[in-house]
Amino acid sequence: MNQLYRALHMPPRRLLRKVMGEKEIYTVAVRRRPEGAGTDPLPALGAEPYRQLPGREGFWYADPLLFHKDGGRWLFAEAMDRAAGKGRIEVCELAADGTAGPWQTALEEAFHLSFPMVFSWNDAIWMIPESGADHSLRLYRCREFPTGWELVQRFAVDGELCDAILVDRTPEALTLLCSETKPDNQLFVRYRRCTLRRAAAPGPQLPGTEPAPAPEGPFELLPDEAFNLQHRTFDLTSRNAGPLFLLGEQVVRPTQVSTRVDYGVYLQFLVRRGHSEVPLCAAMPRAVQIEGLDPADIIGIHTYCRDEALEIIDARYLTKDKAKGNPHP
Repeated sequence: MNQLYRALHMPPRRLLRKVMGEKEIYTVAVRRRPEGAGTDPLPALGAEPYRQLPGREGFWYADPLLFHKDGGRWLFAEAMDRAAGKGRIEVCELAADGTAGPWQTALEEAFHLSFPMVFSWNDAIWMIPESGADHSLRLYRCREFPTGWELVQRFAVDGELCDAILVDRTPEALTLLCSETKPDNQLFVRYRRCTLRRAAAPGPQLPGTEPAPAPEGPFELLPDEAFNLQHRTFDLTSRNAGPLFLLGEQVVRPTQVSTRVDYGVYLQFLVRRGHSEVPLCAAMPRAVQIEGLDPADIIGIHTYCRDEALEIIDARYLTKDKAKGNPHP
């Protein structure tokens, strides 16, 4: 995006703060899920404030996604190296009260990685991180949990796919929902659905024909139509913000909403109604309290996940700290 255009359309107070040298960085924050009579059941709203997780000097953290294994709770996230300007995937263990263990590097490549979708499938643990900078979708398998990962297959894609989530899983195949960014303006996105399955063996060669090409790897990625009729064109709302989750009997899908000049401003939660999705609620930055942050500094929230005990978000905020990241205790 043209940075001059963004500056001209930025809220004047924020523009002034950025001219004075303040930076936009992210932090990951956690809280216990609200429970009991009178608590607000809607995600990310009401109840107690969120608490920032400790960071690592020189990094900020975003895209938190939970994974459970053997009774433990693990949080995978993007760790952005502020000096290099490149993200990698790190992981920490979380207790039921939200207390975090130390961050460990889980996966790093020569290009930017983020949004680490980790899942179990056919007796193995897998990861599909965002690797749009490589113009690919990549499937990794865990050889030693939680930090030992090996690349199983790289799928070259046209354009950039980001923030993949699982919308269906069978022993035979995975159905993925990705967000495709518009080449000339990455604030605009549209949904693309893909099927990932074991590669089919070539059929028998017919007389007088060339042999069918062998599969490029153990899996194949089959692109599908756009997610539904609502999302065939690029817009500012068709970007995943976390995995599907249940709220009562409703399946909820978090999405992030941008503006023409600002990325990931707030969360929108959608539920299925017939063949379409409708908004359930939204979570605006001004409605989310995070300990240690002035509400006036928070300018965006764009990822959300939960389990039976915790809710986790990330938040973008303004700070004068130019290098340290978010090493909050």
